[in-house]
Amino acid sequence: MRDFNLIYLDSLLESGYVRVPRKVLNDLYCTNATEQLLANVYLFLFSRSYFATGTVVRDNKQLTCHRGQVICSQEELSATFGLTIWKVRDVLNRLKQRYLIEVENIKGISHIGMLYYDSIAGKPRQEDPSEGGSGKKRHKERETEASNTTFSLKGHILDFMNND
Repeated sequence: MRDFNLIYLDSLLESGYVRVPRKVLNDLYCTNATEQLLANVYLFLFSRSYFATGTVVRDNKQLTCHRGQVICSQEELSATFGLTIWKVRDVLNRLKQRYLIEVENIKGISHIGMLYYDSIAGKPRQEDPSEGGSGKKRHKERETEASNTTFSLKGHILDFMNND
């Protein structure tokens, strides 16, 4: 029988990963309770967002959930974080004001889009058969994309979790 710790490690290494801006992690552990909550909700939504377009069944209806989007109710967020519905709405509004999310409410279900999802999570790359699997070329493209992303996000993300 395999050791439980090794099984856990194997499952950890095989699971998906999420790139998280350091500012979010810093705010998770800061002393400001509001900033902690905003970072916590943002990270929760980001980690639950779809990596590829898929289908979600809600209230016996099939809904399309696009890449970088979460479909949930504000009541679910309320229960998850132990907040009143009014506080959930306040948190979502603050994240919207910071240009981090967009929210569309459709019949009691929130369609929450993570703005800049591709830049933060990494845009899925279409394989070009003409490349022949050139690892160096892909590495250079990633470096360039990361550099471009840093500058394109500067206006919005640098102030990411500033106090209001």
